[in-house]
Amino acid sequence: MRILHLTDRLGRGGKERQIVELLRGLFAHRDIKSFVAVMDEETVRYDIDRDHAQVIQLVRRGKRDLRLFRSLYELVSNLKIDVVHSWSSMCSIYAAPVARLCGAAFVNGFVRDAPPHLALWNKQYFSGKLTIPFSDIVVANSRAGLAAYHIPERKGLCIYNGFNPERVSNLTDEAELRSILGVTTPHIVGMVANFAPRKDYATFVEMACRICHLRHDVTFLAVGAGETLQRVRDSVPPEHSPRIKFLGERNDVESIANLFTVGVLVTNSRLHGEGISNAITECMALGKPIVATNEGGTPELVLDGHTGFLVPSHDAGILTDRVLRLLDDRKLANEFGREARRRIETTFSLDAMTNAYLGLYRRVADRRARATLSD
Repeated sequence: MRILHLTDRLGRGGKERQIVELLRGLFAHRDIKSFVAVMDEETVRYDIDRDHAQVIQLVRRGKRDLRLFRSLYELVSNLKIDVVHSWSSMCSIYAAPVARLCGAAFVNGFVRDAPPHLALWNKQYFSGKLTIPFSDIVVANSRAGLAAYHIPERKGLCIYNGFNPERVSNLTDEAELRSILGVTTPHIVGMVANFAPRKDYATFVEMACRICHLRHDVTFLAVGAGETLQRVRDSVPPEHSPRIKFLGERNDVESIANLFTVGVLVTNSRLHGEGISNAITECMALGKPIVATNEGGTPELVLDGHTGFLVPSHDAGILTDRVLRLLDDRKLANEFGREARRRIETTFSLDAMTNAYLGLYRRVADRRARATLSD
């Protein structure tokens, strides 16, 4: 079976990492031949092992390049592709008609988040609605995502992200990293996320300031870069700035998350709903208890009262209370951490994700082949 993954980019993001991990898992199955077509040219991208997949650069001149339909059609035809898997709404616009014309099965993977409020004129929602009728299946990484985009039950399938345990091996020595970061407190509370309006760093900082006022044994680390970074950093009172640190974009996120006593992710639910957060998944794989916004797909990942706490959005008071409970009760924090790691090793394992996609590809390819024979 020959599978073409169509993606707009291979930059360093959660979706792109999932593609790379999936290709690695599929490589073990000798009847699968994988190809990756990339629409955007980037200088920084994930490396894909040549044995795992052939990477093909498509030339796109502008966001609405109609010539790309022809290029993609020729690619799918020449490679004799059985399944086209698109990984974004724009990719689905190109992939839907091409897959139909070439007789290939179409796996529509545009659902990657779970927005709380979707209007018809939302670009991604509108694009998705156009392509759903042409899809053999619409796959999402959370059940909340399928519900948010109103995917018909007969068309929708949830496959959770798979986590590769190799990502949390060979970590930087904790004492060495603490020294590099200038952290001297016994406890660290951290959040890993882009500084963008959809992430609620304002509430994270308010929580950090409240706890800094109450105790002196905690440092807060914010890992990420983006348009709101300067504004958030400027909101920290000078007396708390030594213990609320902004690390910017880092290549050693797993090593930094390994320092956390508590991992936090708070989301601006007015603008965004998480799918399955890679940042939370990393912390859980490292055995860290989590406090996160009770929105989107996060409740499918973080089990409230078992692997962490879920809190209302934009509520610094409750966020502060839950973080303090875990700082004060090390037995509870350790128990949550153990359960968090176990959950990643089972429900969100790389093998579970690979096997689910493998079963999906075989079903849709077989269904499409039988439909072609009956025509």
